[in-house]
Amino acid sequence: MFAPLMGAVRADLDRQIGWAKEEVRRQARHAVLVAILLGVAAFALFGAVAVGLIALYMWLAPQHGPFIALAFIGGGLLVLALLVLLLAVIRRRPRPTARPPLQMAQPATVLGTLGQDGYANAMAGGEQAMRFASEALREGSRFTLLGTLALAVVLGLIAGRTLRR
Repeated sequence: MFAPLMGAVRADLDRQIGWAKEEVRRQARHAVLVAILLGVAAFALFGAVAVGLIALYMWLAPQHGPFIALAFIGGGLLVLALLVLLLAVIRRRPRPTARPPLQMAQPATVLGTLGQDGYANAMAGGEQAMRFASEALREGSRFTLLGTLALAVVLGLIAGRTLRR
């Protein structure tokens, strides 16, 4: 009776685990992309500083000349570094996709997994328990009724504390 129900629970858990793994992969790909962009920006910034310093030295040495071109190269690398850095900072982290809904949360799914025989047995067991409870209420003594109520209160307190944790 419980094998189809357990199979449905396992399938639902497998779907949830698959969703979680895919989300971790997406977040990891984003982190790697940002790290690569930051690495390129750092490398371009280092190149810009090196070329800029060389260009400044060569430009100041002969006062003016063809060395201004090196300064343009250093400036270009600096602009590239700033653009890549800006791209890495502006790029937003992808939002997690919606978690797939639990299928076991819907009673129709649970009752559908029980099958016709399991559903009939569950209904018969519920009807039998209801009949016993109503007979005990109508025909039982006060002592039995108070004992049953006390037992229900104690079990409710235990279940409540367990669920609260």
